[in-house]
Amino acid sequence: MRSVLRFSTFLLVWLVLLPISASAHHSPNVHFDRSEIIEIEGELTETYWRNPHVQLVLEAPDAQGVMKVWEIEYLAPSFLMRQGIPADLFRVGDILKVAGFVGRANKAAIFTTNILFPNGQEVFDFQIAKARWTDNTVGVTFGEYQQEKLQNAPEISSSLFRVWSTDVANINPGRTFWKDDYPLTAQARADQANWDRVGENPYMRCENGMPAIMDQFFPTEFVLGTNEILIYLEEQDVVRTIYMTEVSEPTESSTYGHSVGHWEDDTLVVTTTHINWPWFDQRGIRQTENVHVMERFTPSADGYLLDYAATVTDPAIFTEPIVLERYWIWVPGESVEPYNCTVTQETY
Repeated sequence: MRSVLRFSTFLLVWLVLLPISASAHHSPNVHFDRSEIIEIEGELTETYWRNPHVQLVLEAPDAQGVMKVWEIEYLAPSFLMRQGIPADLFRVGDILKVAGFVGRANKAAIFTTNILFPNGQEVFDFQIAKARWTDNTVGVTFGEYQQEKLQNAPEISSSLFRVWSTDVANINPGRTFWKDDYPLTAQARADQANWDRVGENPYMRCENGMPAIMDQFFPTEFVLGTNEILIYLEEQDVVRTIYMTEVSEPTESSTYGHSVGHWEDDTLVVTTTHINWPWFDQRGIRQTENVHVMERFTPSADGYLLDYAATVTDPAIFTEPIVLERYWIWVPGESVEPYNCTVTQETY
């Protein structure tokens, strides 16, 4: 059986220990206190089914019996859709039992780990929890979702041009895109030390840029055009254009930069410059408009894996080039879906 079908029993443990920089936006590490889990039970009064996360409003009595309004944050609809958890499961007027982490600033906010519905069914955040109250759970984990699609996968030829997915089965610390430490200049370290991880974190506002966007969790599709290659990234509905012929350099920089590619055998090599996205990662490391990213996309001979390496050079930030690595797998029938990220004013 192919290696992409082997599902690690250590997935849940690794995801619980994820560093902030490796987590999706709206990380529970940033806004919420993960030192303990609380439980509340109350009436669901509002639902907002939107990326980057579902938001619920619950009215529940406090210890003195006074009704309190709670802001409940749950997984992104993009997660839930693939897990088989429908929006109509959350019905206004239902009494829900919720467990999760309390907001650091807003003590009436909860990052949800588990939700119990009146019919006895339970959903839970597979990244950071397991079933809490019952075995009567709704939906499947991302790993199970991929496994089902891969069970009868056909033989395919090697090609870059298809939809690629994050391999949930084999995520482990050794394959993490980000590193624990970087060779930073003195100024870069000083800037990082003074970083406001909430107020200055643009990822919380439905914003992203190069090279960080290449670590997005959701599917990525490569499409061959006449003189260019288009890369569709589901998160943030991003479309990158890789020019495969000689073109003039842009007069202005942009969030995802100016990308020019060429082939080295079966490897697509892309050079990206003119990036004005100010952040290298989600831990306060900046980057300048002189940042240079050289990417290599290499599909495996059997067509099931796509290896990726990005060499990042920015002399004002790094004392030597940085190499970021990850890979994707081909999951039959997967597609890039609309993300439609919605910015909300949050005070967690």
